Amino acid sequence: MTRPQRYRFLDLYRGLIVLFMVEGHVLRALLTPESQRSPLFTLHELAHGITGPGFLFGAGFAFAIATQRRWELLLSFTPAFWRRAGRMLLLIGIGYALHIPFFSLKKILEQSTPQQWTAFFSFDVLQCIGLTLLGLRLLLVVLRSETLFVRVVIALLIFFVYTTPFFWSKELSDRLPDFVAMGLNGVGGSPYPLFPNSAFVLAGTVMAWRFLRCAQEGKEDKFVRNLTIVGLLLIVAGHALDWLPYRTFPEYNFWNTSPNYFWIRLGVLFVLLASLWLFESLVVHREVVDVWMPKWLIVLGVESFVVYIAHLVVLYGWVVNPEFNMTVWWGLRLSTAPTIAVLVGFTLLMIALSQLWHYVKRRHPVLMRGVYWFLGFTFLYYFLTNPY
Repeated sequence: MTRPQRYRFLDLYRGLIVLFMVEGHVLRALLTPESQRSPLFTLHELAHGITGPGFLFGAGFAFAIATQRRWELLLSFTPAFWRRAGRMLLLIGIGYALHIPFFSLKKILEQSTPQQWTAFFSFDVLQCIGLTLLGLRLLLVVLRSETLFVRVVIALLIFFVYTTPFFWSKELSDRLPDFVAMGLNGVGGSPYPLFPNSAFVLAGTVMAWRFLRCAQEGKEDKFVRNLTIVGLLLIVAGHALDWLPYRTFPEYNFWNTSPNYFWIRLGVLFVLLASLWLFESLVVHREVVDVWMPKWLIVLGVESFVVYIAHLVVLYGWVVNPEFNMTVWWGLRLSTAPTIAVLVGFTLLMIALSQLWHYVKRRHPVLMRGVYWFLGFTFLYYFLTNPY
């Protein structure tokens, strides 16, 4: 049996997104407030509006590729379906676990403040990806038709984009339980609620599905050319529509709920992905391919989820290291030069982690499964038995 093709431009894309994500989080966490008020940092923040959506879009793209490779096995409740559904549930669980205020279920239930419950229920990237992909898995089983599945996903994409202002209304949030409202919108502070962020996952799914069909027909060049054109049109149209005086919703927030801002960011992601495919096609057959497509960056993309989790714990801390993290040591106290120095060291640490994780996963899969189970059982045991 031939080994499934791995699209290195997608791993390169995810690797770059991870680099941008780490850089943005470090600068926001460590730079002094005075430095963050500079015009240069404002431009930096505008550029970094793409990292979260880029992570979500890449997850949708990878989902479609993995699903098409095992299409027949995923149309019913087979063991393959349950394995993948279990991974989605694990993502959701890890997302919430990163928000727990205490390393004790008893203490959480007895002593958590309303503010801590709000922080716990807040939706981040992992919950958004996990829940959206779980919904797509179930949708596949229900529809069982590739054409119908893609059409429904497109409809859902448009629904999530254009109903976001409605779901972000404070009146609706006040009528819903906190854990539901925090998942639907960002009124309570969720950084990546389902509206509109699930639409980036759905967009990645649709684009990957179309790309794979074009690849089977030998028309990747045409697809990438069209993707570039559509991406540029989305960027222009998003800006043009925002200049119009007409507003569909009375409450309008460009940065949080605007469909126009969604299309602008999606257009940027289209252009970025198309550029990386073109880049791969130019260098993949050359002797300098490892220079222009460095393996460490490819691996960083492959292991993006473990790097995402690890960098949050080291940078911001968790219940196991509340005082032993970079934010406690240097949070909002470093000027530009020391921050850059810390960023370089921290990035190298994340690259080393991705390399080690990837090596053990490929060369010692049984050991890696043991590590997964050990970490999971250890966390659950202490979380359930700790009295404090």
